[in-house]
Amino acid sequence: MHKLKSLKSPCLLLENLLIAMLLITFPAFPPATIKINRMGRAGIRKILTLFSSHTKLCKGLYYFIFLIFLTANACVEKMLLPDSLDDNTEFSAGDTTYLLIQPIWDESMGLQSPVEISIALDGHVFVADTGAKSIFVFSQNGDLLDGFEELQNLSITPIDVDIDQKMNIYFTDGSQEIYVWNQFINDVGVEEMAISGSFYNESAGSVTIDAFSSDWFVYLNHSDWTLEYVNWGTPQNVIDSLLAPHIFYDGANPVHSFNDIYYESESSSFSGLSATGNASNFIYALDHNHNRIIRIDLQRTHLLKLSNGDEIWTHRGVFKSSVSETGTGAGTVNKPTGIDVDYAGNIYYAQTGDFFSVHKIRPVASGTYTIYPSVFQQGINDIMDLFRFSNPADVAVDNNQFVYVANTEAQEIQVFDSDGQFFLKAGIETFTVDTILYIYNGSDTVAVDTFMTIEEKGFLVEPQSVTVDTRGIIYICDTVTGRILRYRLSNQLDEDLQPVN
Repeated sequence: MHKLKSLKSPCLLLENLLIAMLLITFPAFPPATIKINRMGRAGIRKILTLFSSHTKLCKGLYYFIFLIFLTANACVEKMLLPDSLDDNTEFSAGDTTYLLIQPIWDESMGLQSPVEISIALDGHVFVADTGAKSIFVFSQNGDLLDGFEELQNLSITPIDVDIDQKMNIYFTDGSQEIYVWNQFINDVGVEEMAISGSFYNESAGSVTIDAFSSDWFVYLNHSDWTLEYVNWGTPQNVIDSLLAPHIFYDGANPVHSFNDIYYESESSSFSGLSATGNASNFIYALDHNHNRIIRIDLQRTHLLKLSNGDEIWTHRGVFKSSVSETGTGAGTVNKPTGIDVDYAGNIYYAQTGDFFSVHKIRPVASGTYTIYPSVFQQGINDIMDLFRFSNPADVAVDNNQFVYVANTEAQEIQVFDSDGQFFLKAGIETFTVDTILYIYNGSDTVAVDTFMTIEEKGFLVEPQSVTVDTRGIIYICDTVTGRILRYRLSNQLDEDLQPVN
């Protein structure tokens, strides 16, 4: 397949027009006949002779191409890209690439096998590390933060982590269980909690319920009953269990999965999860074993009075619905690996099964139900091109709805705009080479001076996770090397690059 150089100047535009016309006029040229060499101006005569004898080309096009060739033959552009953001290189309009930010986060920061990364609203960076069986929390300048010791040396091996606006940190180990730990409650501290309460119903009157009985959850989450007042106490063992990481959702527990009547919830295997980008009281989880995405709602459990006087509810997860299920078409699920949700509630997910690797679906209310049609479509959005990706492990979306795909086996990050059209790659090095293309057709030869872009891979070995912060900085977990790499667009070099503490 013939490839044209991406356009970076009017000279290259004219030059590529010439190449395009050559290829359209002579579609039968096999790639094997293209050779790279230097070209002299004697090639002008060859081109004019060749085109004057071709029946498909009109006289006006003959002179137009002649002018294009004269202009393109005089154009030579070369630009060397800096190795990192420490260089003071200036870029002109259109010269955009992703540059590596130093330093690289690695074992010197305690990382062993970072497999997932998420960024909270306050800018804290949460990293799930399977080798350390921990969730590390860093500032954006790479300092390990205090106050998160409960998330280190866990009894499970975390493979995914995400944070909601209530400062709930959700994580899973790939089983049917999802865990939660609340940063805000731990930061402030618990003074006491509700041990019983009085519920009121207009027809039935008031009833007092023990906060640790099963009836408490029935009355608490029933729309016909209102909690009037509570009695406070300090059952320290319960308070301690709520402060520690604990189970948020368990597919094997009917309390959580009662409504999941069409699947064997106990055999679910969560390969990813995502909180919403707004204040919604639910999260999404990828059920790899059943090839589906499920919605898990937050249900109130216990009322806490914090040390600052605030009253706050804790929650457990209950199955709401299957959002998308198994299939091979747009918007269906087949071996899901990564998931993210944008501020508008659109869901993005990556998968390794047939046929499309990255999907975007959106919630649409339909009567009493919510349906999730596909937004991206094959033939319209580049991101849906077949064979574009090679076993992508993760996907992320930023505040502008740009999509970032960890194209794992191809050792790269592909970035797409909000319409799913290809934008750039990160994690690779690119070089621009000034070359000559010799095109042969029998005894005739056409030599075209052009620029070619060459990609060099290998620095990014096996990206397993990707996310992006509000500044546009991309974070990548390169698990096999134990590193986290960060990249930023070169055309943002004039902005303040000092990380947020």
